[in-house]
Formats: sequence, structure tokens, C-alpha cells
Amino acid sequence: MKNPTWPKALAFIGFAIMGLALAYYSTAIATAGVTAKLVGSDRSGDWLTTGSAVLMVGIAAAAAFGFLALTNLRALMRRG
Repeated sequence: MKNPTWPKALAFIGFAIMGLALAYYSTAIATAGVTAKLVGSDRSGDWLTTGSAVLMVGIAAAAAFGFLALTNLRALMRRG
């Protein structure tokens, strides 16, 4: 992060948005897991576990790339 640029900052913002989209999509996976568990087609609860794992990965990715984007933008604004 020695030399911040606008394309790099915008790329980090895009990755943060993709992380949020992944977190949003994981709620559909978890809901399908709850339904499959209730219907009886998923006895072990794998889909619910998968939805929870994808949710944590999505939120972590959004947080990490959001931090990198804000750090990059802060350096660009200070530079002038």
C-alpha cells in the first residue's frame, strides 16, 4: 500500500461489495437449509452449516476489503 491509486481504491470497493453480495446470498443458502431440515431431505443440517460459513466469509471479506479501500482513499485524500 505504498502508492495508493484511484483504480486500486475502486477495486477494493468492488471487492467489498462482492463480499456483501456473498453474505446476502448466504442467507438464501441458510434458509434453504432450514427448509430442507424441516422437510427431512437434509438430516445432517449440512446446508444450514454451509450457509453460516458462507455468511461469515462474506462479512469478513467485506470488512477486510472495506478497510483497505478506506485506508487507500484516506491516503489519496491526504496526498491532495
